[in-house]
Amino acid sequence: MPPRSLNRLRVINTSGTRKTGRTGISRALSSTYKILHSQISTISSKAFASSSIGRTNNSMTEFLPIGGLGPQIDETGGTETEPPSEPISLGEHEETDPFPVSQPDAEFLERMEERFGTAPLDVSFGSDGKVTLSSGSYVGVLTLPSGVRVEVTPKRTVTRLLWALRYAFDTPVDTLDLETDFTSASSFFDAIGILFRAELHSVLSQGLHRDYVATSSIEKRVKGRIDVQRQLQRPSPVTTDFAVDYEEFTTDNTLNQAVLASIRVLITLVSDDDLRSQLRVQERQLREFVSVEPVQPATVRRIELSRLNDHYTTLLELATLVLEREFFEDIRAGTQRSLALFVNMNTVFERIVERGFRAVAQEQEGLRVDGQASIPNLVDGPHSVSMRPDVLVRTAGGEPILVADAKWKTNHESPSSSDVYQLTSYILSLEVPGVLVYPGGSVKMPPSTVEGYSLHSFAVTTNADTGSYDEYVQNLEASVESLFDQVVTEDSEPYR
Repeated sequence: MPPRSLNRLRVINTSGTRKTGRTGISRALSSTYKILHSQISTISSKAFASSSIGRTNNSMTEFLPIGGLGPQIDETGGTETEPPSEPISLGEHEETDPFPVSQPDAEFLERMEERFGTAPLDVSFGSDGKVTLSSGSYVGVLTLPSGVRVEVTPKRTVTRLLWALRYAFDTPVDTLDLETDFTSASSFFDAIGILFRAELHSVLSQGLHRDYVATSSIEKRVKGRIDVQRQLQRPSPVTTDFAVDYEEFTTDNTLNQAVLASIRVLITLVSDDDLRSQLRVQERQLREFVSVEPVQPATVRRIELSRLNDHYTTLLELATLVLEREFFEDIRAGTQRSLALFVNMNTVFERIVERGFRAVAQEQEGLRVDGQASIPNLVDGPHSVSMRPDVLVRTAGGEPILVADAKWKTNHESPSSSDVYQLTSYILSLEVPGVLVYPGGSVKMPPSTVEGYSLHSFAVTTNADTGSYDEYVQNLEASVESLFDQVVTEDSEPYR
């Protein structure tokens, strides 16, 4: 029976074009998800479409983890790799001492950018063949073919980082208790489930994709074209119904069937009861529109999104991940694969700062916040570049009053020249005060001036010693409010 309509969800017509190919690489992840053990969750959620003024694309695509699987681990063949420690543990912006590596490990490290789309670690080889690994703002885990594991951990506890991820993408507080030690595969599935649930919620709110689907059926009237062979096989030579082939513009298409198949898999894998219940609710919603069909990962990878349905981008990546049978078989069988799995903390912190500013601006009468808003260039002609500050605060009438740029730098060094020059460009373009925003602690630096406008450095509270997520949010937003009081109020003429 075809799925029936459900008026609680809005279904939109997106495209009448059939898509047969797909760009992008589906990221298959680790069989053990050690990244959570190494103080990083790669998963988070978003449900703030209604508050995302200024962002043209609220998808979390830029936050998807960088990573993938490599060859099977062969510990017996990796004796040539002699790590300085096991595991190799780095903080952000640190490097190892040079150490010898096996040929498979060297090839894996050299091909990270080719394999994963970017290199989350800097890799350099000395004349003696030894390798030095350097970390940046990516945190996560790397497991080499020899079995040697490299962990890059943020200078924050696991719980605080997960709270940061929840806040950055506005995951509902009751989704999952994240105050646990993430050392098992089941924790990984819960994390995947959180992101999948939030992304599917966003897709449902924007509308399920419709596409043309080839359909064969028996109809009372001719629709499309008659299938002569099937028609001749009808029991009566004079029939009042017709065997026809036609294309139906429907939500019951491969894209939505892949999403439904994925959520059905996730329901069997997550360990958190509340999360499982939320996924079941979404499954029932989908089945009102979409039929249950087997979907192969190869089929999903061939799906190509257009600008009319690119709100599926992250959800489709996750669906491909979930449907990778090899990935799940590896987990269930305990098979270890070499892997890389990292997330860019710059992106996470930018979202935290943007949401913190929104929360405080909503309490201030007549203010609004734009994230990644395009602002006028200082340079005209071929040398002009796009300028998009992380946060732009405006009056209700659209007048800019404050510009801010988020910088994930946990060592609290003096602002770099590039950071200052970038913010200076924003200040001069908009003629408003500007703030460089850092995580945690405090920045004890008096403001500077740029053509009469103040330039501040400020740290929002991301590392407070709190016992709950609610307290974490309160402390973070209180620090942003303090920033507002210091910069917007004290500098106001009316807001300068």
